[in-house]
Amino acid sequence: MRHLGFTHDIAVPTPLPPWTEDDMKFLNSALGQSLQAKLLTTPETMPDFTSLTTQERTFKVLFQYLDPIVAAGEIYEPQYQDVWTFYLQLERTLYPWLQPYYQNAFHLTNGTEGRGIVVCIGNHQFQYAATTIRAIREVLKSTLPIEVFYIRENDLTPARRLYLETEFENLVTRQVVSRINDRYTRFGGWALKPYAVLTSSFSEVILMDADSYFFKKPDMLFDDAGYRKTGTLFFYDRTLFSGWETGRNWLSSFLPTMSSIVETTRWWNFKSAHEQESGVVVINKKRSLLGLLATCKMNDKKERDQVTYKHVHGDKETFWIGYEMMQTPYSFIKTYGGVIGGLGDAGDPSMVCGNQLHFGVDRQPLWFNGGLLRDKNRWPDRYLKFTHYAEGNDWEFETSCIKDTDRIREFTAKEQKIAAKFVELDQLRRKDEEKIQQGLWKPTVHFDKEKEKEKEGVVEIDLDNDPLVAKGVSKEPLI
Repeated sequence: MRHLGFTHDIAVPTPLPPWTEDDMKFLNSALGQSLQAKLLTTPETMPDFTSLTTQERTFKVLFQYLDPIVAAGEIYEPQYQDVWTFYLQLERTLYPWLQPYYQNAFHLTNGTEGRGIVVCIGNHQFQYAATTIRAIREVLKSTLPIEVFYIRENDLTPARRLYLETEFENLVTRQVVSRINDRYTRFGGWALKPYAVLTSSFSEVILMDADSYFFKKPDMLFDDAGYRKTGTLFFYDRTLFSGWETGRNWLSSFLPTMSSIVETTRWWNFKSAHEQESGVVVINKKRSLLGLLATCKMNDKKERDQVTYKHVHGDKETFWIGYEMMQTPYSFIKTYGGVIGGLGDAGDPSMVCGNQLHFGVDRQPLWFNGGLLRDKNRWPDRYLKFTHYAEGNDWEFETSCIKDTDRIREFTAKEQKIAAKFVELDQLRRKDEEKIQQGLWKPTVHFDKEKEKEKEGVVEIDLDNDPLVAKGVSKEPLI
């Protein structure tokens, strides 16, 4: 941990006492019935994050208590019936969207295996994702399997799904509402992302935005020391809008205990309204499943509309805050978001202006977010300049320039060549997209529709008959 401290911020939570038989006895007492009522109910109107934190931490100790019992196939022994029934009630109170596609949370990682990339898109993001994925395959030479998630049938047209499935090897498209009960989630926009990680077929996931690009093969993230230690790897966002007090006040309102790094964050010290960048998130689901579930909960329909998204910008902060609520360890690489672009590109000629850049532990450029355009909302045909990058905390928000000029560096010839190749691929993608829009594009390889249906299939479970299949339950330690 001392060695990791030079390159990462490692969030170490306050440990929770393990569940005991006495806890079940207390819950069945007259006083315990009052607590049980709070744990097994949901607010009719505004979600109460203080109660939610208590529910999730109780869920955690129950899950950890039951994990070895489930793995041994002993869960239906008489001595465990009360605690098992209580656990299922609490799980279905917190995560009703798991039904009917999963028997319970112990089955979430059954059948998951290996490592892969998850990208969430709709019709609008397709234009970015198509180039991003081609860059992964053709420039970076990564063969990691890729799952592209969309929400509902009309969110990604059949032609675009067919394009992705046939243009790229080892890629499938998946509809998230065939795996999560949308009655409770009512997905839209950012909220999809943690659920896509949860329901993907991979045990270890690199979640990427459609407009994120790497300078190095993304596979390397699985070898990161902070990821190996905690089962997660996060990246810090830009430092923006100092004096922002909402973050600290909100955390203080519902977290009774916090991990070792919260008090060092810019949020806590009123230095930035942004802490995490979720353009790339790396998660080992078998090691940090509970933290991921809490992140998903923050992106539920009621929670996100009435509480979460009123305090944060989309899904970004829900990852580390969800892990705090569930007291699950996580790691950040110890650098803040920098800028990638050119000197004076729509800004002061002494400053680097462009999109957000993120660094590896070697402090070299690793990936950037925001796509290949200088500003995709203002200039849809103007590409970034890939000549310089800079670190610094003094941002000029309107122009996306870093005012600090003491840490400006030039990209290497190799890095500039990689970026130029990205632009070349994007120009070819534009031609394909025109054909798709005109109905003229045709796949160049045979496409097996039956195979697609087989990949997409989800087995529904009879809730009236809820046997727990212990086979395949993870034996890995669950944090």
